[in-house]
Amino acid sequence: MKKHLIIAALAVSVALTGNAQTINFSKGGVTYSFPAETAGEMTFENECITVTERRFNLNEWSNFYVDNASVSKNTVAIQYSGNIATVNVSGDIAKYIEADVTGAHVTITQSDEVSESTCGEITYILKGEAADGSLTLNGSYKSTLELQGLRLVNKSGAAIDIQNGKRIAVSAKNGTVNSLTDGDGSQKGAIVCKGHLELKGKGQLTVSGNKSHAIYAKEYVEIKNLTLNITGAVKDGINCGQYFMMESGTLTITGTGDDGIQTAFKDDTDREAEDTGTLTVKGGTIDVSITADAAKCLKADADVIISGGTIKLHTGANGIWDSAKNKTKASACIGADGNVEVSGGTIDLTASGSGGKGISCDGVFRSDGGKITIATTGGMLVYSNGSLNHNYTASADRINSDYKSSSKGIKADSGVIINDGEIHITTATNNAEGIESKKELDINGGTIFVKAYDDGINSSGDFRVSGGDLTVISIVGDGLDSNGNLTISGGYVRTMGSGGMEMGLDAATESGCAVYITGGTLMAFGGSNTYPTKSGSTQAFVYTTGSIKADTEVSVKSGSEILATFTVPTEYSSSTSRAGTLYGPGNGPGGGGWGPGGNSGSGSLMISCPSLTSGKSYTIVNDATTTNTTATLTKSGL
Repeated sequence: MKKHLIIAALAVSVALTGNAQTINFSKGGVTYSFPAETAGEMTFENECITVTERRFNLNEWSNFYVDNASVSKNTVAIQYSGNIATVNVSGDIAKYIEADVTGAHVTITQSDEVSESTCGEITYILKGEAADGSLTLNGSYKSTLELQGLRLVNKSGAAIDIQNGKRIAVSAKNGTVNSLTDGDGSQKGAIVCKGHLELKGKGQLTVSGNKSHAIYAKEYVEIKNLTLNITGAVKDGINCGQYFMMESGTLTITGTGDDGIQTAFKDDTDREAEDTGTLTVKGGTIDVSITADAAKCLKADADVIISGGTIKLHTGANGIWDSAKNKTKASACIGADGNVEVSGGTIDLTASGSGGKGISCDGVFRSDGGKITIATTGGMLVYSNGSLNHNYTASADRINSDYKSSSKGIKADSGVIINDGEIHITTATNNAEGIESKKELDINGGTIFVKAYDDGINSSGDFRVSGGDLTVISIVGDGLDSNGNLTISGGYVRTMGSGGMEMGLDAATESGCAVYITGGTLMAFGGSNTYPTKSGSTQAFVYTTGSIKADTEVSVKSGSEILATFTVPTEYSSSTSRAGTLYGPGNGPGGGGWGPGGNSGSGSLMISCPSLTSGKSYTIVNDATTTNTTATLTKSGL
């Protein structure tokens, strides 16, 4: 009893006279520190001392001392060192914090009384290194974890496990290098957050997930300023519900066993659009490379929305046979169950696995700006007789669509709308199209270059071009291919089919559809273009037959006046079309009909521009060849 009275008297004395001193109560690696000038009145009763409403039983908290250490308000400092950890709680929040330390494993329980009206947001400062340590944080009010040079490995669970359903900020302090790694257990990530996770700060953070995901948040994930490196995960690099948003900073993801980033929205609550599985990039730099079969670099249960930033994505993943759905499943750099909308940023996508795609969405692909570059080199995937062929090279026309998957630049199931932006696409293998819409397709602006092995741009419904600058080259298919009507009403269009039956312009005439030209400047050549054949076209065109050469000019003249001129792209060469020559009917392979190798006839060259008048004579100049022709509004097909 005497000892306790002395302790109490000493504490009171310090509180009254020691303005620069701190009173500390310590037990089991946990210390509560009270600056003397703020400790206020302390009471002693029943072998317990109470300081700023925090009660200490002196039989348990027998280790007390006074020092001159400074204490920051509203902070909990956690120091890891080898196989131990220590926790220091500032006295002003002592009554709200319960801490437990076992070796280097720290559990903090933040009182539900914490709110804006009590003490406000608490900051947890983490530093040091542990080969087997962790932090588990419980609570019900937002807080910040500040990493100040932390290297933490948990051999049996998450490195940081935040069981708090509110906004949690994990901030890497400027100039610090931090890393988090998990181990065996039932955890969903090396960082696990029950609520909203904001990853920020101007420092560096490296995360590796050895059990499941690297980073998992039940609700949203936002990244600001941070340099975040995810160097491996058994499943996704980042997996979250509600939404993912990148505002600034640098994010690099490699070595994942599934997707790079996935937003996996699961509940049916009526929410704002951004809270329903959307993946948004507003700025910063993202670099993701994946190799897991059928995985996506960026995968959203809803929409992918990109308005800024620099994005570099690569998938080397092959496609698979999905036995549950009885269909092939391929990888993609960007995959969305909803729409993909691009209005800004620089996007570089490469896909080298079988069936791999640059962009694939169940909804609408829409471009309103930005720069997109896509290159696919993966072979065609075909499932047959219980096995997968990752580089199928024969005709796939008779194969059920569920049993095959082709590499494509952009594939959209509900439509394509291009209003602006720069799009550059190349594909290189069997059946690989540049842009494919499973419904209608509209090009209203932008600069588009497509060099595709198969069709350059293909739509299952009507295809409309009202603006933009288009250059489309097909190696073995059509330039612009519509399974509905194909209407050109504006823009500057160069479209090159491969020859034979493959056209610069191809509409589904067998279904009663047609090509309509009502405006724009157009040069189309291929084996047999689909000419306007019905009333409805209001702009005349001229045509001839012949062959073309890369880097030469094709123009139409009225007397000495040049009405329209085109330069055949460098990319159009003997290796990008059927010998660079547009063949007509003749002695092609397999006997008569269309095809390269014929030695009679030639292909069709078609030009239209606003200055042409139906019935008037013009001159087509194709390199050194000059042809006189008469403009018309309609013509029967070859």
